[in-house]
Amino acid sequence: MAFAPFTGVNHHGQSILFGGALLENEKEETFVWLFEHFLKYMFSKYPKAIITDQDKAMGNAIKKVFPNARHRFCAWHIKKHELEHLRPYVALFSDFQESYKECLMSDTIEEFETRWEVIRDKYKLENNCWITDMYNQRVHWAKALLKDIFLVGMSTSGRSESINSFFDDFLNSSTMLNDFLVQYDKAIASRRAAEEDEDFKTMNSRPVLSYIYIYIYIYIYIYPIEAKAGDCYTRKVFEIFKKEWMEATSNLTHETISKSIEEIKYRVGKLDIDKKYWQIVTFCLSNKIHVTCSCAKYETCGILCKHSLYVMKKRHVDTLPSHYILPRWTLNARYKVGKRSIRLEEMNNENGVSDYTLCCVRSNFNKVIEQVKDPPSKIENVNNVLIKLLQDQAIRKKPLPVENISQGSYVRMSQVDMTPQLFVRDPLAPTNMKGRPKIASRINSSLEVPKNEDALIVDESLEEKQ
Repeated sequence: MAFAPFTGVNHHGQSILFGGALLENEKEETFVWLFEHFLKYMFSKYPKAIITDQDKAMGNAIKKVFPNARHRFCAWHIKKHELEHLRPYVALFSDFQESYKECLMSDTIEEFETRWEVIRDKYKLENNCWITDMYNQRVHWAKALLKDIFLVGMSTSGRSESINSFFDDFLNSSTMLNDFLVQYDKAIASRRAAEEDEDFKTMNSRPVLSYIYIYIYIYIYIYPIEAKAGDCYTRKVFEIFKKEWMEATSNLTHETISKSIEEIKYRVGKLDIDKKYWQIVTFCLSNKIHVTCSCAKYETCGILCKHSLYVMKKRHVDTLPSHYILPRWTLNARYKVGKRSIRLEEMNNENGVSDYTLCCVRSNFNKVIEQVKDPPSKIENVNNVLIKLLQDQAIRKKPLPVENISQGSYVRMSQVDMTPQLFVRDPLAPTNMKGRPKIASRINSSLEVPKNEDALIVDESLEEKQ
């Protein structure tokens, strides 16, 4: 049986598991069943984007169940197929690899379409069925057509593969299904503990900020933009932001393209890099700060790029605008649900209290504690109210002498085993599936293998140059 995990990214950039299923086969109807049940247990919240390999059955199921979700093909799998299908062109034409790279790295849709037409006619690509099929599906993989999708910086299904590797520490091929459920719970507990550990580190540490010395006045200046990012972002996400900020304040330069009453356009990049790889940054001259960059890092990752930060610094923006700080990269992603308290009548559940209801109630309690923690007298009043509620609940469920109920007995809540009683059976017969190889393999990166002129590897170093 194949294990199908639903993997995402939390507010620390860690891989998290939304759920998983054991599939008897990999037919379209099986994937439809899987996605429908996933949607049910996610309280009908549709994913905005999803990354998979190029499995046609899975793709058809996504269209049926998640019709509005943006579907991206895994870049790793595409490169793997490129090695096989484009090798003849690399051998025949010395300039094919460079032309193909430039087409893939196009910044705009128009640029991509123009360059594709050129290489298609020049190298007769229409005779290659795989290339023709890939072009027809370009909306699922072409960089220029994916710049408006928030994918938290992901371009491959590698996080899903890493989850599979993570489970290797808990499971093996001889694990029985009943044991699988127990080990699965242990694995999930381990991931949650890692997230809580990062929460603790973020709450109990201060970000290390960069600064400059002003020697005349013996004064240390800290950039307000970086300081605000350090206060808002989680520890790991701030490290990503800081890397962009350091690049923006040390390695970049610019030239002005155009200037009007409404906006200014700059070309931003490194001095030692060809200007064709520089990015176009547009800064709007209005009351509300608005900046966009052709690299689309903010749109796809949710963190401002070095090019945008450079322009903001040059335009003397004194702080990081709040609308550029996504809540999903802060602790609020876990400890707050929306902008308001959630009322219980909005969470109807005829079968009892759901996990989502409990989560919302905890969120409301957290908001109360956050609002009344200062002065101490207010938090004490809240605690007394909670103790009174617990006492009334205990008396209502099981009458006891009032003198036997002490406040101290409500400091800790008793743990109740909520594990459902599950009955599992082994599959009737083994099924041949695509699944995961017995020995996991991947394409080595450019740092791990020597350069090979005959191999077509789309070098992502161009992105670093930008």
